[in-house]
Amino acid sequence: MFSIEEIARIVGGEIVGDGILVPTGFAIDSRRVTPGDLFLALPGARVDGHAFIQDALARGACGAVLSDRTRSPASSSPMLVVDDVRQALLDVARAWRARFSIPIVAITGSNGKTTTKALVAHLVGGTFAVHAAKENYNTDIGLPLALLAMPTGTGIGVFELGADRPGDIALLVRVLRPTMGLVTSIGQSHLGAFGTAERVANEKWDLVRALPPGAAAFVNADSPELSALAAAERRPGLLGVGLAHGEVRARILTAVPRLAVAIDDPPLRLETDLVGEQNATNLLLAALCAHRLGVPLPTLEERAATFRPVPHRMERRPVRCGVLLDDVYNANPSSMSFALRTLAAFGDASTRRAVVFGDMLELGERSAALHEEVARLALGLPIDLVYPVGESARAAFGALGNPRVRIVGRERVAADLVECLEGETNAVILVKGSRGMRLEEIVEDILRLAPYSA
Repeated sequence: MFSIEEIARIVGGEIVGDGILVPTGFAIDSRRVTPGDLFLALPGARVDGHAFIQDALARGACGAVLSDRTRSPASSSPMLVVDDVRQALLDVARAWRARFSIPIVAITGSNGKTTTKALVAHLVGGTFAVHAAKENYNTDIGLPLALLAMPTGTGIGVFELGADRPGDIALLVRVLRPTMGLVTSIGQSHLGAFGTAERVANEKWDLVRALPPGAAAFVNADSPELSALAAAERRPGLLGVGLAHGEVRARILTAVPRLAVAIDDPPLRLETDLVGEQNATNLLLAALCAHRLGVPLPTLEERAATFRPVPHRMERRPVRCGVLLDDVYNANPSSMSFALRTLAAFGDASTRRAVVFGDMLELGERSAALHEEVARLALGLPIDLVYPVGESARAAFGALGNPRVRIVGRERVAADLVECLEGETNAVILVKGSRGMRLEEIVEDILRLAPYSA
C-alpha cells in the first residue's frame, strides 16, 4: 500500500506529522476501524466524519484524511489535509488500480449484482487468487474502498457497480477501469432519479461503453432494453445470454428448491443452492465469464454445487413451520415479481405460503401504481397470507380488499404469522422489501418465535 506521503502526492494534500507511515487499510466509519487503518473524515448529510477522528485514533487508526484543518485533533498521528476527502478517496483508489495488470470484472444491473459478483468470485476462486468487493460496495465510496482492499498478488478482481443517479456508472468505471463486464438485468429501480427503465438501461450500458476494444461483455439478452442497446452497439466481444434470447441460452431444469440449469454450447450442467428463475441468468452470466477467464467446464460444475447464497438475498432459512426465504436486502417491481413467483412455485397443493411484503422505495411518481400492480400479481398467485409492511404496501393491498391480506402493526407481523402457521411443517414464508424497510428485524422475530429444531 502507499505511504501517507505517497497518498499526499497523489491527492495533492498537505501532511501534518509523519508521512512515512504506511496504512494497512482504509476506513470511513470509526466504529469499524482496525489498527493501522487510515481514517477518512467524509462529510455527510447527517453526520460529519470530522467529529469522529478522535474516536478513530483511539481505536487504532494510524492517521486521518480531513478537509477542515480547524478540526484536526491534537495528536502525534499524521493528518492529511485535502480540499475534498471524497475526491481524495477516488484519486488514491484510481492510483492503486493502476498498479495491477490483471483481469478486472465489473458487474452492474438493476437486480442480482451482488449474487452474480459472489458467483463469479466463487467459480474462479478454485483456480485463481480472486479478490471480490465486500458486501455490496458499489458506490463512489464503497467501490474505492473495495479497490483499496485488493492485495498485491491478486489474480482476478471482481466488483459491482451501482447507480442512484445519472452519471454514477461513468464515474465508477473511470476509477475501476474494468477489462470485462456483465450486465444482469434492467428493472424499474431508482425511477425517481431516472424516470424510465430505458434510462436505467442507458446508465448501466456505460459499463459496456467503457470497456477496452474487443473486451468481453456478457449481457442479459432477455432484457428488451439491453437487447436494443446491444443491437445498436454491435460491439466485438459482446455476447447476449439468456433463457429465451441471446447467442448462448440456458434451460432451467429445476427452479426450486434448488436451481439447476443446462447449456448445450458449451456443454454444461450447473446445480446450486440458489432458488428461482431470476437467478438462472445470473448463474449463466457468471459461468460464461468464469469460463472466459480460464476455468475449465468440469471445475465450473464442481464449484457451482458448493456455492452458498449471499445472506438476505433469497436465502433459505429453516423454521419450525417449514422454510423462510430471506430476501430483505432490496426490492423493486421486477425483483418482487420474480420473488413472488418463486414463492408460488415452492411445495405442492398442501403447502401454505405467506409473504411479508415491504414497501418498494425510490419509485418516484409511479410508486402507487407499481405497488398496486405487484399487489394484484401477489393475490393472483397461490399465496395464502399476505402481510403488507409500509404505507405504500398497506395502501395497495388495502384497496384490493382481499381476505388473505392481514394488516397488522409491524410489531405484530411475526407473531401473527407464526400463529397462523402453527402446526405446519412444509410452509414457505417470503420476506421481501426495500432495504430502508429494515425487514431483517421481522426475519429475526420469525426465527426467534419459530426456531427450527432438527
